[in-house]
Amino acid sequence: MRDVLRIRPYLTAGAVLIAGLVFAATAGFACGYHNPSDIARGTMNFIYPKSLYVRTAVWQAQNSGLLPPRPRRVVKDLFAYQRATAGLEKLGKTLGSAPHQQFGFTVVLLDSMLWTRYAAEDEGFGVTVHVSGPGKSEAVLVTEGAVVRALNGGVITYDVAESQGLIRLYGPKEQQETLRAVMRGQQEDAYSDAPAGAMEAAG
Repeated sequence: MRDVLRIRPYLTAGAVLIAGLVFAATAGFACGYHNPSDIARGTMNFIYPKSLYVRTAVWQAQNSGLLPPRPRRVVKDLFAYQRATAGLEKLGKTLGSAPHQQFGFTVVLLDSMLWTRYAAEDEGFGVTVHVSGPGKSEAVLVTEGAVVRALNGGVITYDVAESQGLIRLYGPKEQQETLRAVMRGQQEDAYSDAPAGAMEAAG
């Protein structure tokens, strides 16, 4: 009994720490363009198991040539947020049709911790960039900005991206499957405008 009393403060402190991490991750994820995002990114694996594997997969894909290579020299991009926003909005315009008007999902970019919600509208999807986190009971698509650019440019297909670990889905299984169908519809539009070389690279 004395041993239990001795370790109880440590158990309590641990529970408080875990609760704090969960609250920080669910109450509002920091966007890296406007706030430090290291803490928010660190909680991702706790909320979405293995989600940070996407970062390694993207790095490997850039090394192998599946994705365009990383810049050798990192230069601060004053318009990075605007470019990311434009890419996410372009993705929304090329998505397949929504299965019903209540369907929606959220995309989070790990490189910036930028959350974007896509909600069904009459003629496709409405896009809201820089939301505080995922919608309730909706699918979450975890990826990075380089993958969004590759999808928009027809460099890779959704199926290739997911099979290579460049995208991971979370949330209810039914919502995940519906999102896959929507994203597969997107690739047809992207490929219709893609140069022949890009299609060969994706294959």
